[in-house]
Amino acid sequence: MSGAVREGRSLTIGRDGRVLVDADELLGSARDLRAAADGLDAADQRLGSTVVRSPVLASPVPEVQVLHDALATLRRALHGPAALAHDVRELASRTVDAAHAYSLAETDAQAHWRGFIGAFGSAAGVPGAGMLGGVAIATALGDVLLAEARDLLRDPWGTVAPRGRVDFAARLAGTPQRIVADGRAGLVLQLLGGALGTLVGAGPRHLDPVRRFTAHVAGLLPSRDVRLVPRADPPDLPAPDGLAGMVDLVARTYDEDTETGEPGTPLATVTVQRLERADGSVAWVVAIPGTRAAGLASDVPTDNGTNLALEGGVPDVMTGAVLDAMAAAGVGADEPVALVGHSQGGMVATTVAAAAASRYAVRLVVTAGSPDVPAVAPPGVAVVAVRHREDAVTLLDGIVGERGGPGTLSVVRDLAATGGPPAPSFSEAHAVSGYVGTAAMVDEEIGDLPTDDPVRAALRDVLGADGTPAAATTRQYTVTTDPLEACEPPPVRAEPAPGPAPTPAPTPDRRVPPPEGFEDWFGARPIVPVPEGFLRRPEPAEVSASNP
Repeated sequence: MSGAVREGRSLTIGRDGRVLVDADELLGSARDLRAAADGLDAADQRLGSTVVRSPVLASPVPEVQVLHDALATLRRALHGPAALAHDVRELASRTVDAAHAYSLAETDAQAHWRGFIGAFGSAAGVPGAGMLGGVAIATALGDVLLAEARDLLRDPWGTVAPRGRVDFAARLAGTPQRIVADGRAGLVLQLLGGALGTLVGAGPRHLDPVRRFTAHVAGLLPSRDVRLVPRADPPDLPAPDGLAGMVDLVARTYDEDTETGEPGTPLATVTVQRLERADGSVAWVVAIPGTRAAGLASDVPTDNGTNLALEGGVPDVMTGAVLDAMAAAGVGADEPVALVGHSQGGMVATTVAAAAASRYAVRLVVTAGSPDVPAVAPPGVAVVAVRHREDAVTLLDGIVGERGGPGTLSVVRDLAATGGPPAPSFSEAHAVSGYVGTAAMVDEEIGDLPTDDPVRAALRDVLGADGTPAAATTRQYTVTTDPLEACEPPPVRAEPAPGPAPTPAPTPDRRVPPPEGFEDWFGARPIVPVPEGFLRRPEPAEVSASNP
């Protein structure tokens, strides 16, 4: 096995228990073993030279012959320098193989095969997709076809028997899970991505076929504007005390229609939790949920259109929304931050870490069940990438084995062999609740890492070193594509158009003029108005028997 070993540590949780390995340390041990083997070879050569020259001294000094025979015997001995050099060099070779196996990185053979598959897909896409489909099916069903061929050679009539047909049907039904577990699903995606990229004219050709195709499709989708809506009454979520608590925070951030979501939580909600420790220092945990809409340009931003943009390395709506949520929550520039996400949320967490390098003090990125993205967390940011071997979503990047960039603690768990469902379905293998349990297993192994390990240091920065629970303040923001509704002013009553002022009605003249001939008596006198009816003559009374 050859090829570059990815920097970082690997934790494998499988049938043989939990194996925590630092591939770099294994390679260092292998180098030391090779140096020791070289020293033994040099000792064997000097010993051989002495054995050759000793007979010259044997004639004058008889004791030299005894020494000569002893040295010759030692050189041929089972544990002589040459034999030990061979064994030590074999041990060094096996140590290198172990480093590759536990680093979860691609070998040269895997990388070349993946590149060949992608190139073949690009060529197959030129004449059409007919041959492409056949090759993809053959790649996926190869073990079924080979097993059937072996059965035919051993027992030509066995496969036509009822039992043989049942066994074949069982193998066929289990093929999807097998090609995910052994990585062939990634090769199928490389084949399809290369062919479809050629069919639609995606470029440039030197890029990874899957990412080339996804970037092309994402570029064809309509742009969307999103905004944040702060939740007025977010739930009071507990402060995490480890990786399991962080992933559980993501599980509780999912909408209320999911198994783990809190009641009342809308779709596409991001949690920003402020942790205030006993010494007054402040840290933050940002929890980002995964895909919740199947469309490519739906009203819910956490859809497959965002997945394509993230995988293709083109701008997406959720990365900017998370950065806005951090700013709205008041995250300080020098306050430690952990970004945690499941599925699409892990992809967003990685791109946010890459984009926020100069704005926030991101210390830790935790991804659970997430494919790799072109963005890489900057130096100084510890990364924990957790995946289940049976989780098909983690293979949607078309990469076999490797997850995370340099310095990543890459965790792979075999669910069927470690207490999970014996034959997990794709939904069970990808469920966020299962990743909470896997993160709890990782917490149990963190103590075996050196105290200066980047992951342990990042956890101390965010959660504190003394284990005292922090006071948590939870803020949540819903990312929506709904436009902001403007407040309409109250309707204004129309006023009548101005016109000429109306003429007032004449007031009746109730003044009593002076008697005739006395107008000038005592000179001019004013006419004094009197109340109406003051000087009116009384009406004559009616005469009747009762009123004579």
